[in-house]
Amino acid sequence: AAPILGGKLALGSHAAAPALSLAGDSSLAREEYVLDVTRRGIELRGGSVSAVLYGLQSLRQLAFENRGTIPVVRIHDKPFFAYRGAMLDVCRHFSPIGEVKRFIDILALHKLNVFHWHLTDDQGWRLEIKKYPKLMEIAAVRGESEEWGWIDGNPYGPHFYTQDQVRDIIAYAKERQIEIIPEIEMPGHASAALAAYPEFSCGLGKTYVVRDYFDVFDEVYCPKENTFTFLEDVLTEVMQLFPSHYIHIGGDECPKKAWKKCSHCQALMKREGLEDEEALQSWFIHRMERFVNSK
Repeated sequence: AAPILGGKLALGSHAAAPALSLAGDSSLAREEYVLDVTRRGIELRGGSVSAVLYGLQSLRQLAFENRGTIPVVRIHDKPFFAYRGAMLDVCRHFSPIGEVKRFIDILALHKLNVFHWHLTDDQGWRLEIKKYPKLMEIAAVRGESEEWGWIDGNPYGPHFYTQDQVRDIIAYAKERQIEIIPEIEMPGHASAALAAYPEFSCGLGKTYVVRDYFDVFDEVYCPKENTFTFLEDVLTEVMQLFPSHYIHIGGDECPKKAWKKCSHCQALMKREGLEDEEALQSWFIHRMERFVNSK
């Protein structure tokens, strides 16, 4: 009880042992629990380890709300939604390992079961990919950092999570019955990646940089074969790391300015019978979807 309540559970002399009883109950749904607090002690039954953890969090909330005294009460509870998640964007503002774990603790306290981890964007690439070291050397650092509209003039980074650190965080979340879903953005929000590997862009004579302010930018991946090889390689390493059922591949906020000017994109659209650049974006996402689904 100490990690849940923040201290030892004190009971009066009339309390019978065990003071806190935890048990599985196959008659309950997977995330359903029954918490019974009587003068004799506390009994918690759940349909799974997750359910028992949720019951312990309710016990913790009771202790907090009643200043350490747990009232006699019966709680029979189960979640309305199967997917209960929150997102952490570590691209604009990097969160050290301790902060990520604290975020996971907050999710657990509120009985959330999905941690959506936004790991790549224009302002930084935050995941170690062993096959592409420039993602850590170049894409994980930006020239200046913005805080509430102010540019401070100092380099920001390199900030990224090693694969060993990711495994540690995944294990930490698993102990708290939380699934981590990683997000790798495409085809837009690609400025940081293209600063490291400009060959995956449409070219057009541009210089690509890790963005030091927040906006939607024209730098997007070009739907070339070497680009798809890069993205598939990245997602392969992601899938080897994360045991989650889902992977998020972004798909939002993709300006079409570069594609309109790119001879390769225009030829691809004609060859595939795509009406416009919006259709090209859908074609791009469906191709990556087929790769992810094949795994």
